[in-house]
Amino acid sequence: MSFISIEFVILFIAVLALLTLIRVPQWRKWILLLASCVFYAYWDWRFLGLLGFVTVLDYSISRLLVSTQNVSKRKIILIVSIVVNLGLLASFKYLNFFINSVSAFLTPLGWNLASLNIILPIGISFYTFETLSYVIDVYRGVVKPARSLLDYAIFITFFPRLVAGPIMRAKQFLPQLERGIEFSTDNLTAGAQFILRGLLKKLVLADNAAIMVDQIYNSPSMFSPGTVWIAIFAYSVQIFCDFSGYTDMAIGIARVFGFVLPDNFNLPYSAQSFTEFWRRWHISLSAWLRDYLYIPLGGNRKGKFRAYFNLLLTMLLGGLWHGANWNFVFWGGLHGIYLAFERVTGLNQITGSWKNAMTWFKAAFILLIVSVTWVFFRSPSLSFTILIFRKLLFLDQAGIVWPFVPACAGIAIILGGGFVSRSLGFSYPQFSIRKSYTLAFMLFEFLIVYFFSPVNVSPFIYFQF
Repeated sequence: MSFISIEFVILFIAVLALLTLIRVPQWRKWILLLASCVFYAYWDWRFLGLLGFVTVLDYSISRLLVSTQNVSKRKIILIVSIVVNLGLLASFKYLNFFINSVSAFLTPLGWNLASLNIILPIGISFYTFETLSYVIDVYRGVVKPARSLLDYAIFITFFPRLVAGPIMRAKQFLPQLERGIEFSTDNLTAGAQFILRGLLKKLVLADNAAIMVDQIYNSPSMFSPGTVWIAIFAYSVQIFCDFSGYTDMAIGIARVFGFVLPDNFNLPYSAQSFTEFWRRWHISLSAWLRDYLYIPLGGNRKGKFRAYFNLLLTMLLGGLWHGANWNFVFWGGLHGIYLAFERVTGLNQITGSWKNAMTWFKAAFILLIVSVTWVFFRSPSLSFTILIFRKLLFLDQAGIVWPFVPACAGIAIILGGGFVSRSLGFSYPQFSIRKSYTLAFMLFEFLIVYFFSPVNVSPFIYFQF
């Protein structure tokens, strides 16, 4: 059930009406849980059992961790949770990838392994990381176990962020749930603003950019190198507006009910280094990888070489988290190399005033490399990626020139907007208009969405992860 569907609108209105009419806190929690189950079951009801199993398992393990004092037993209990959760994720998401990769080596020897017909449960990458962080935090003593299985189930299944984040920690969500649902004019207004901004990003910017990107990526050999370069930057627009648009809508929907979700983006294309880019892009995932993978591996505490290795391994696994495809592994590995290179040279510590021309150059350079690296993310295979890079390097110059100059101007405005916003001192998404202009601005956003949305709405990109 997509946020941009009549089914979701009906569900959202029904939940809002029930929560408004029913004031008993415990009943309100059950309504939220039921709504989340309906939302998830709409994708594939069979995976509700998997979601329920993981929820009950990790809640039980958290209670067991608290009641167990023996250090060795606590470690075993933690390992059980990690193995089961990662085992389920690996089985559903990576088993076919492993089979196909092994088969590629065995085929020349006359052996062929058949792929399995495995359906990927939507959102499994996101809720697996949330359940793992909860159990690990309970083990570390960072957070107390949820008061009840109901509270924990709502934390894991809360429908605004269930399928594509932001990835939340228990300490961020459970205190809000204990406080209770809060309806207010401020929450409703703020939520509506986020929802409209998300719709504008997704429908007007991302989906219109997708029309150009899909056409060029589907047949790159038909287009000139310059046109393929345009598609590279257009995809930078598409993936940012698509994912941050979803996040804005999730934040807005949750805010209507009185819940505050964490920011996931902060002008990432204005970053002056790759280190800064990852502090601004998919912030909740970056923080998770740092706290539960990079630092436990040793971080930078065991020497420079080990720190570089930890960075590379973390980003390789971060790339693999996005999808079972060698392209994602290369994409993550390249970002790991970028980050390690910055550590070696000290470039990650160099920042400057936006009044300095060198600052603009650094930000433009980071944007260029990030955009080119997105090729691995967008391409369906490594062979296809090579075809794209042949175009980018002008090794294959034949092809059609893209005729729509306004599209190029729009891409430049969107990508350059981050530079301008930071130079003016704005920090997304804290920037807001005066309350007296709120209604007029929301009406303006609605009209833009209404008149400039494409006929066909594409699925959110991150739903595939």
